[in-house]
Amino acid sequence: MGNIVEMKKAEVLDPAIIESIVLAGDLSKLKPDQKVAYYNYRCQQAGLDPSAKPFDLLNLSGKQVLYANAGATQQLCAIHKLSTQITHRERIDDIYVVSVRVTAADGRVSENQGAVSVGSARGDALANAILKATTKAIRRAVLAHCGLGMLDETEVETIPGARAAPMVQIPTEEPPKPPQEVSEVSGIPLYLPGKEESYSYHPDLNDWVDKFLTMVDRIAQSQKFSGATKAMKIGELEKANRSQVANVRDNNPGLYELIGTGIASARRDCDAQEKKL
Repeated sequence: MGNIVEMKKAEVLDPAIIESIVLAGDLSKLKPDQKVAYYNYRCQQAGLDPSAKPFDLLNLSGKQVLYANAGATQQLCAIHKLSTQITHRERIDDIYVVSVRVTAADGRVSENQGAVSVGSARGDALANAILKATTKAIRRAVLAHCGLGMLDETEVETIPGARAAPMVQIPTEEPPKPPQEVSEVSGIPLYLPGKEESYSYHPDLNDWVDKFLTMVDRIAQSQKFSGATKAMKIGELEKANRSQVANVRDNNPGLYELIGTGIASARRDCDAQEKKL
């Protein structure tokens, strides 16, 4: 693929790259090695590890731009020691809105919102929409706090005509770990606490994480148990599926971040309920 520009050499960009980005706002006309140079430059400016691929490409309105994926916000939280807190949730007509506050180690605070259309959704569909709004709010808040003026991947899917494009290959020191083998007949199992047989099977990690977080949310929203009991049940569910959670961690950092966010949010709701008693 041509010469790869190392991060330490990316402090000064080729004038041709600057012209394409500043004047045209378009990466599509750049050669592969120029795209890598710009990619590494943006990673360096944000303090991100390029081998973790925190950015992807997006074809939008005839132009190609970078957007931040889940790996970007995960790295930013770790680098800047950011903590996130859900400050408000509300439903306005058929829109579900989540407000998030991001706090840095130095005390600086930023706030942002995430909103999704829920329409007449119920059950799993509604639960997934709520989780999506939460994730969108967290990522928007983190990116804004760190001064990255770019789209997040949760926003990309809502833009008509937007199409993700494969990023040029960024070499890594180690090849990625192979995903957990999945039986063609069964899939990835989801377990209930205390049960040896799986509750359900799922064809891929995305589907498994959706179902796992739906169960976490159902426990948190249950009216049958106290907050402390619900928090314990969420812990037992996580423990029963520790192998699958580890598989997500090793093979899809973005989904792993979503699991952590969903569990943390559910436990905060449980704690809040317990304090009201």
